[in-house]
Amino acid sequence: MEVLKGQEALQALVGVLPHIVKSLPEDMALYVTDGEKYLQAVEGSDLPIGITVGSKVWGKATERCMVEKRKTTFNVRDGMPFKGVNIPILDENNNSVGTIICATGRKKQQDVNQVAEQLADTLDQMAGAMNEIASGAARLAEVGQALTEKAQLSDKKIAETEVIINSIKSISNQTNLLGLNAAIESARAGEYGRGFGVVAQEIRKLADESKHSTEQVKVIIEAISSAVKTMSLSAEESGAISQQQAAAIQENTATIDELRNVGLKLKDFAAKL
Repeated sequence: MEVLKGQEALQALVGVLPHIVKSLPEDMALYVTDGEKYLQAVEGSDLPIGITVGSKVWGKATERCMVEKRKTTFNVRDGMPFKGVNIPILDENNNSVGTIICATGRKKQQDVNQVAEQLADTLDQMAGAMNEIASGAARLAEVGQALTEKAQLSDKKIAETEVIINSIKSISNQTNLLGLNAAIESARAGEYGRGFGVVAQEIRKLADESKHSTEQVKVIIEAISSAVKTMSLSAEESGAISQQQAAAIQENTATIDELRNVGLKLKDFAAKL
């Protein structure tokens, strides 16, 4: 089969292009040029660039294609963005007589790129928020640990106070017994021991009051001890929950980092479309 060249090839392309474009995607366009103006222009419905037959050829890519007698590519980013490929049409003497241009729309690539950028921005914001939450959880765990230590120290001090209270209670019992013995001896002494009996009675009264006060203090300390233990348990539970949250946040942060990498790869892929 004979291969058309030169002006015959140009004219054949001018006639067949409207039929060829029907079989191509709607975001493609085909043009035939003589190097200076467009001889034919057919555009898909999704790529209405607006080039018309007889209008002057855009840019320098067509001129370079004809001079260098090889395929050249170019990108148009303003207005209706598209990627163009210029292929030279040669005559029998290997001279360029025109070109055929295939244009492919870049809107889909721009849409993908925009989505990738939005995804990357959203993930950056999520990562920042997760880092703040992780920092707060770590701080909460530290506070919980400090409260636990304080509660344990308070519990220890309460235990020491109970020892002192028991000692006071023991002294009070012994004082009461001593007052009872003194009262007995005073009674035996009769008239001569009356004054000593009054002192013995006051000693017993003071011992009873000390015992009563000691029991009240013990009740209060037991209530404080119970509250401290409850606080200690709550602090331990809070610390444990905070640690679990911190671990979960770290896992989520790692997942977000993976998604960010996917977003960057998607953006790179879109740039190559």
